[in-house]
Amino acid sequence: MDEMTTSSTPYFTKHNLSILFITLIITWFTFKMLQLLRICLMYTIAKWCFSKRRSLRKAGDWAIVTGASSGIGEAYAEELAKEGLNILLISNDESQLRLVSERISTDYHVETRIVVADLTQPDAYDVIKSAIQQLSTIACLVNNVGMALPFSLFVEDFYSPNEQSIHDIIHCNVLSTVMMTHIVLPKMLLQKEANPGIINISSYSGLKEFPYISMYAATKAFIIQFSRCISAEKYLKNIIVQTICPLVVSTKLSYYKPTSFFVPTAQVFAKSALDMYGVQQQTTGYIQHELQALIYNSMPTFLWLRLWRSRVHRFMHELKKAE
Repeated sequence: MDEMTTSSTPYFTKHNLSILFITLIITWFTFKMLQLLRICLMYTIAKWCFSKRRSLRKAGDWAIVTGASSGIGEAYAEELAKEGLNILLISNDESQLRLVSERISTDYHVETRIVVADLTQPDAYDVIKSAIQQLSTIACLVNNVGMALPFSLFVEDFYSPNEQSIHDIIHCNVLSTVMMTHIVLPKMLLQKEANPGIINISSYSGLKEFPYISMYAATKAFIIQFSRCISAEKYLKNIIVQTICPLVVSTKLSYYKPTSFFVPTAQVFAKSALDMYGVQQQTTGYIQHELQALIYNSMPTFLWLRLWRSRVHRFMHELKKAE
């Protein structure tokens, strides 16, 4: 009897591999299109149906905003005043704080109060606590105050942060968020008014690798996780906790980068972000930033790091030229 021979066709032929590759590409593209559709729906239909911005006035009489003397904090204070809320403004810049307070009070016919406090100092909260105890009811707290160190390697290169700078950024970005929440929450929980809120201003840098701003990015990551955790606690079920993770906004912190399609003014950004109050627990707050985040999140890590490093080096070069 002749020996029977059998031949088997390899499973991974070029044809099969091509089909698999095309299928993966189509699946990935479809997934990204669904994410894009979700973004569009969130900033249109979901915003119109679920935004609780107009309900803030029913949640209390006062809004508290830290870092309120300029930038996003000032813009948030103005947007909240448009809703008829009285505003407690907190900042370390007394002269600018008084100007903002007077302008908001005059333009929107609401009561404004100021607290001058340096939140890089851990002993700054006694005066804040005293001011908050005098408020009738609180509609929302905006934890906005923040600072950044110059671009740097953590240990050396462009600028080596001294120990005081490290303490300052942790106190300002991390401790202030925790302490302000600690002070305000008990008062909110005793209120009969429904759905007061805490809005924590974080950053997209807290969600991705950002070398050269490692301290800043790490503090913003803390805010994101802190917000997620407290919002999951059952006793806070009637309190809205929202985290805002913007990309670049034209403020002092970004060296007043020129506005563009992706870089809004603080006023434009704050209006958009407050419109998303009650819609998403975590959001960039601005549809163009959502599109940017979608692009960056689609990049392989090595490609993202290469892009970010090139931007940092270009920015540092421009700063040196300006000097």
